[in-house]
Amino acid sequence: MTVKTNFSDNTLTITKEFSQPIEAVFDAWIDAAKTTHWWGCANTTRVASTVEPRVEGTYRHTMSIEGVGDHTIEGTLVDYDPPNKLAYTIPANDFAPEMLVSVRFEPTGKGTRVILKQSEIGGGLKDVVAAGWTASFERLEAYFEGQRRVA
Repeated sequence: MTVKTNFSDNTLTITKEFSQPIEAVFDAWIDAAKTTHWWGCANTTRVASTVEPRVEGTYRHTMSIEGVGDHTIEGTLVDYDPPNKLAYTIPANDFAPEMLVSVRFEPTGKGTRVILKQSEIGGGLKDVVAAGWTASFERLEAYFEGQRRVA
């Protein structure tokens, strides 16, 4: 299934179905050894991750992006309900206010539906954020299929 995206009221919603069971898909989001294989935009060549999988736990993903250099995203988990939901903050910076990313995992007859919402995205970041998440979801699918591995 392709990635479905929608942008409304400064909130990006992305939906994708995976053929893996809900526990495997959820685990790929919270196991740092697994996020290093799929996290990042299309030009990400390497990822270093840490994740404390609990409410008030922290996460940090440092991506090496071809032509850009290293870019780090870090914040705090504010909701953690395995294997159904997780949510975390992305702190404010010079380009955007604090953002919230909420990810729901729903079992389907054939695997798992993932519904991601990222709120408070300023208009200038809309396309960049949508492209980044679309690439990440495609990389996650490839990771499950064993076709791609980020070093």
